[in-house]
Amino acid sequence: MDTLPIESLPLVKILPLFVLALFIYGLAELSFVHFRQRKAKLGEYGMSLKGLGFTGLVGVLVEFVVGPFSKLLLAVWGASLSPFDAGLTPVGWFYGFFIYEMSYWVQHWLAHKVRLLWCLHSPHHAPQSMNLFVGFNHSFLEIIFYMPITLGLVPALLGVDPMIIAVFTFVDVVWGNLLHLSDKVVTRRWGPLERFMQTPSYHRVHHAQNVKYMDTNYNSITLLGDWLMGTLQPLQAQEPVKYGITREVNTSSFLDVHFGEFTLLWSDLRSAGNLRAFFGYLLCPPGWSPEGEQQTAAALKKRSVITREGTRV
Repeated sequence: MDTLPIESLPLVKILPLFVLALFIYGLAELSFVHFRQRKAKLGEYGMSLKGLGFTGLVGVLVEFVVGPFSKLLLAVWGASLSPFDAGLTPVGWFYGFFIYEMSYWVQHWLAHKVRLLWCLHSPHHAPQSMNLFVGFNHSFLEIIFYMPITLGLVPALLGVDPMIIAVFTFVDVVWGNLLHLSDKVVTRRWGPLERFMQTPSYHRVHHAQNVKYMDTNYNSITLLGDWLMGTLQPLQAQEPVKYGITREVNTSSFLDVHFGEFTLLWSDLRSAGNLRAFFGYLLCPPGWSPEGEQQTAAALKKRSVITREGTRV
């Protein structure tokens, strides 16, 4: 496949500057929420900064041991293995957009529905407040390995040109982080954009532990995947968001936030009495149990509906 070097893309070169600008805004947002509103959870900010530092350190070690490992490099490799190339034509761009959006939806859905993957993704959901640093708070395993494979390699294997993947990666990083703007600073909805784009109001729903809001709004750019897959959920004024995850977690602790779910999973795996229970704990949704009442999001939603209908009766 003939393609320009990914490194030659201007967007790739300026992306670090945009990330730096987002980081600086995050500091300004923290200052405003802390000094003007007195509502900042400083422990959570500290935890996120530790996570950023740890991820950076692991990334350097990975590059030192195995060489560069990134979404775009995997995209180039995947394109070389793909049986076809949709190209950079208008049809190729439309196809690339659709595949990238659906790949994002699928990988994000899996991160909520497969407990092992939830262990990677849960640090992003653990904070009990919303701010720009939550957007940076991901497990190093998710950032360094999971997302490059699912959003770089997979779309390229499906024929999306690496240049298109690079462009949507840029949009995803910038827009996806803006979705985490503090609800103490940005309170209004974004007008016509709410009809077709993911906005902070949609993403606040995604970060909620409210039963009604669980496992919704998976995309990070548009509403396409959620609309097609039936997971779109607007924010409702009568049900304010309660951020965080359903287990008790010390959100100021880097170890509890980033490794607490792994500890619980390990405990369940050790107690599994048979292969069904072992692989169920590993691969079924969080809250699954081999016996007794299920605590998965789907089970909680079903019981909530039954309770509401019973109340109406």
